[in-house]
Amino acid sequence: MPDHFDWDFGAPRDAKAEICAAVRHLLGGVSGSARGDMVRDIIEIVRHVASGLPPGQPDPLDDDLPGG
Repeated sequence: MPDHFDWDFGAPRDAKAEICAAVRHLLGGVSGSARGDMVRDIIEIVRHVASGLPPGQPDPLDDDLPGG
């Protein structure tokens, strides 16, 4: 399934309702450290979208290089 969808929402509240439903779905039945991992994944997705990065592209502001 592709990571990128273009939706046509009628209003901002419709988009927010879809986000809430998706988060509830992703967190459903997940607990403990796995829940924390999923929350971090969701935050990363939001960061990528907010930065305008294409899906699956690394964030150039992430500094994973040694000595950085």
